[in-house]
Amino acid sequence: MKLFNETATAAVAALDASDAAYCAKLEQRFANLGIAPAVASDAVCSLVEADAVPQPGVWATLPGLFKGLFPQKSATPVAASDAFAPAQEALA
Repeated sequence: MKLFNETATAAVAALDASDAAYCAKLEQRFANLGIAPAVASDAVCSLVEADAVPQPGVWATLPGLFKGLFPQKSATPVAASDAFAPAQEALA
C-alpha cells in the first residue's frame, strides 16, 4: 500500500539507501497502524527536513552518547556493615 504522498516520496528518494529503507519500513508500519496518509507524509517529511531519520543500532555502537542516562558509581564504597544495618536492627 502506498501511504506517502508525492512530497514525502520525493523527500525519501533524496535520502541515502539505508535511510530510504528505514522510511519504507516506517511507511509499512504506519499503514499497519492505520495512520492517515497525510499525517504519515507530514511525519516523514519532518524527519527528513530535520535530518533526524533514526539510525538502527547506533545506540549499541556508541554507548558514549548515553553517559548522562545511567547513574554514576559512588566514589566512596559503602561498607557491608552499613548496608545491612537496618536489616540487622529489624531482626533484633
